[in-house]
Amino acid sequence: MSNSNSVSRRRVPQFLRRGVLLLLCFLATSALSPAFAASTPVIRSASLGLDASKEVYELTAKVEFSLPEEARKGIEAGLALRVVYKIELSRVRSYWPDATVAELEQAYELSYHALSQRYLLRNLNTGEQQDFGSLQAALEQLGDVRGLPVIDADLVTGESRYEVYLRAVADLSTTSAALKWLLFWTDDWSASSEWFKWPLRP
Repeated sequence: MSNSNSVSRRRVPQFLRRGVLLLLCFLATSALSPAFAASTPVIRSASLGLDASKEVYELTAKVEFSLPEEARKGIEAGLALRVVYKIELSRVRSYWPDATVAELEQAYELSYHALSQRYLLRNLNTGEQQDFGSLQAALEQLGDVRGLPVIDADLVTGESRYEVYLRAVADLSTTSAALKWLLFWTDDWSASSEWFKWPLRP
């Protein structure tokens, strides 16, 4: 009889621990359970300028990122925001489809470092990283594109007309396998801007 009571006493705490763990998992995921509301990046301005010293056309752009509350909570919970700028340069042709002269993707990753309580913005193309004290400051830096090399000047001739296209694609995903398991049923959030187009005349 005493052995039975001893086993029962050992099982009760184990059962409670499992229950508490499941409850914590539920609470952690329920904060992110609503479908991420659509929030589209908006390209406010964009241009290509010639850097004569490098003989390269460089991109300058202003992009506005307004994340829904669920996405902001997701970043603080450990999700990474990945943003890709897609750039295309086409030569305009009268009787044939436009010819693609150059295509470029510039990728960034924005995450939250809980220990330092800083937001980390990393250029995935170069590996360069910056840190910010607030998410808004990191988003503003992310949307401030300056001096991004796009194409060598000698590949753009003065006899032709060109059009430049820019698009921003953002998505939220897990980088940690453990967190991915914890949030296994949470929908991923993604959004894309409209293509922003403007002419380029060398």
